[in-house]
Amino acid sequence: MAHLLVLYIPAFTQHPLLVVAILLLAAAPVRLLIPNITGFLAITMPIAMSIGAATSLNPVVCGFLVMIAGDAVLYYPAQSASSLVVYERGHLSAPEIFRFGLWMTLIAYLVVLLVALPYWTAVGEPLLVRPAGPSGN
Repeated sequence: MAHLLVLYIPAFTQHPLLVVAILLLAAAPVRLLIPNITGFLAITMPIAMSIGAATSLNPVVCGFLVMIAGDAVLYYPAQSASSLVVYERGHLSAPEIFRFGLWMTLIAYLVVLLVALPYWTAVGEPLLVRPAGPSGN
């Protein structure tokens, strides 16, 4: 699937931040539809890593950024036991949780772009993967 996507949209291989933006934007509706974080990660991380590998990006970084984009966000009370308790006790309404989720989505995007990507590069996991040399190094 990732190979076909990259094959038909060649701009993906030329603009790595476009791939990052698309992965981040795609994570939000998937997280909205899948209430369980484990299910979300099981579906999105392999796809993100495949897209990363097909576009010559670091697949680990692509998986991490989808994880941050989905794990930092709750859109409705049933997505977390703790938010369900707060909702049931009447401290927050469902629209308030949704609005907070939208803000957290924006903050997660900023964290990925401004904190995580530079950090991962500093610790040896850059977004762009250098092609292996003739000796395989």
